Formats: sequence, structure tokens, C-alpha cells
Amino acid sequence: MNAAEELVFQLCRRSFLRLWSYANPRGKKGKELCDALVVFDTDVVIFSVKEIALRSSGNPVVDRERWLRAAVEESHPQIWGAERWIASADRVVRADGGDGLPFPSAVGRRIHRVAVALGSGGAIPVESRDYGHGFVHVLDEVSLALIMRELDTIRDFVEYLRAKEELYGRGFEIRVPGGEEDLLAVYLHRGRSFRDLRGPTEIQKGAWDELTRKPEFGRRKLADRASYAWDSLIEFLAGEIEGEGLEFGSTGEMESLLRVMAGEDRFARRMLGRTFREFLDAAAAEDVQSRTTVSPSGIRYVFLAHSHAGDRAARMMELKGRCFVGRSLEPRCETVIGIATDRPRRGAGFSMDAMRLTIENWTEEHQRRAEEGQRLFGWFVNPAFAVEPEDEYPMI
Repeated sequence: MNAAEELVFQLCRRSFLRLWSYANPRGKKGKELCDALVVFDTDVVIFSVKEIALRSSGNPVVDRERWLRAAVEESHPQIWGAERWIASADRVVRADGGDGLPFPSAVGRRIHRVAVALGSGGAIPVESRDYGHGFVHVLDEVSLALIMRELDTIRDFVEYLRAKEELYGRGFEIRVPGGEEDLLAVYLHRGRSFRDLRGPTEIQKGAWDELTRKPEFGRRKLADRASYAWDSLIEFLAGEIEGEGLEFGSTGEMESLLRVMAGEDRFARRMLGRTFREFLDAAAAEDVQSRTTVSPSGIRYVFLAHSHAGDRAARMMELKGRCFVGRSLEPRCETVIGIATDRPRRGAGFSMDAMRLTIENWTEEHQRRAEEGQRLFGWFVNPAFAVEPEDEYPMI
């Protein structure tokens, strides 16, 4: 692989993108559509990657213009062509010709155009702007690596693209003399938003270094360690699906479930990861059998643990019942994800199963059946909600 192909491969293998990303998807007449394509909810991200060596002719101005033309501007026709094809297509076509995810409805669909310019090593500044057919995010290897490291969930990544497009779409001048990392620093420092920037703005050079030196930034990184337990849970379930270790549910159903779990942002994963870890500890001590919690995203999760000697089918039936009762606890939580496992035991293996329940229109009959389940089995009669409010940047 060359550097561009390696970048696309890594982009599509990262845990936060791989459920939604496609390397070298196909377009008109089976030709390559773009280098990478991401489809997430109502968002479609088109990546075009160019690897151009920076050559020296003795004239730095000429070298700069040549490199920008080849590494940046020549990406635009591929991006715009892909966008035109997507406008008339129903779903992604994989590199092997198979069907990928359906494209979101044209109503409310957001297209994000990303040109990745490799080869300068950050020596030549690149500029994100409207190049004539819509706004294009232009990133080099340095800025892309930073963004993917700091915004390492699909939701965090896409929401940054949205916020940046909205900022530049206001029509006033935005100058970023330092680089993309300084713009990202402003976004993070202002509560992941650019809403209060209301006029011509020059982003302070060195803003990223200043942000990363702040004690609260370090505390956020420390607090986020708990979130990677959620990442590990997603990866485990994905491995079980690929290895056919889950006994219940079709592959399609399980992939849908994983997309819900992986659609949580880093802050939500912090709370969910901590909650799941605490549940496993309590289950190992046999202090609790089940626990329910609601993510900031509005998704309810139900965790259930049975003894190793228990019947797996019976465990799954209970999980389904608990998820149904969980759906009744709060009207806004239309989707419930259930995860069942064995009680943790030193030196013993474990099995795990999962399910997704979505009921958009909750009726009086649904409520009656849920209350009956509560009375008969005692499920979540007095639920203790596990997630407590906290700040993304802890004060202590």
C-alpha cells in the first residue's frame, strides 16, 4: 500500500468508523466513486485522498502552488462527482459490488466533503472553504490524525464537521494562521460549538497547545479512560457476531444494535462504560442481577447477569421482558438495548447476548403489559438510575 491507500484502510478499520465506512466504493458503471465513504444517520462523508510529494524547484511560491493544485484541487472533481451520483442512488455499492448501507433520505441529508492532502508533512498550510460547489474540509496528514485522535467516535467526528460548516457558512472571514488544531481547540474550549463567533475572526495561533496545557484538559483525558470499557464491549460483541458466538438474533439485527451503541459520543461512553463496569462488579458480588440506565443520547440500556449454570435461552427471555419494562419507564426512550452475560467469576469464561427493542408508539396496552411484568417478576419496580450528571471537564 502507498500512504494514501494505507490511510484509507486505517480510516475504515478504526472502531469508530468501521460500521459505517467503505473503502473504494463503486459508482457509475462500477467505477470507483471515491477513496472512502461514510454513511451515518443523516450524514454522508465523502473522502478523496491525494498523496503528492512536495518537490523543490528553487521557488517556494511555485512549489506551494503546484502542490496545492495537485494535492487539494484535483480532489474536488472526484468529490463533486461522487455527490452527484449519491443524489440519484439508493444505497452504497461496496468495492466488491455488494450492497452497503442505504443512503439517508434526500430530505435532511447532509453531505460532508473531505479532501485529504498527503505529502507535505504539514509544511504547506491547507485551507477549508467553498471551492465552487460547496464547502470542502481540507486536511493534511497532521490535522487528520489529530482530529481522529481527539474526536474518536463517529458522532463526535460528524458533529465537528457540521459545526465547522455552519461557522464558515455565516459568510464572514475566518482566518486560521496556525492550523486545524487551533480551530479544533476553539471548538472544544467553547463547549464543542462555534455558536458565539459572530463576526470576522482570527483563530489564535497556538490555541491547541494552550488548551492541552490546561489542568481541566488533563482531567478530561483521565475521566475518559472509563469510556474505553464501552469501546471494548462494542468490539467484543462485534467479534461475537463475526464468530457467530451470539445465539439469538440475525446478523442484521445485531449490526443495527452495534450501530446504536457505537453511535454514542465519547462523553456518553464515559458514563456508560463506568456504569457497565460497576454493574459487573456488583453482579460478581451477587449484589445485583440487573440494572438500567439512560444515556445522554436518550437510549436506555438494560444489563442482566445470570449464574454460569443458568439456561441461556431463559436468560434471553428475561432480557427481552426487562427491556420491554424498561421501555415503559420513560416515554422519550423509544429504543432499549439489552445486554446479558454470566456473572463474572475468576478463572471462568463467559457468554454474552444482546438485543435491541424499538417501539416508537407506546400504547396503553403496552403500558398495561409492562406493569403486569413488573408485578409478576419485580422487574424495575423501584429502578435506581445509575448515571449521575457530570461535567465533560471535571473540576477536581
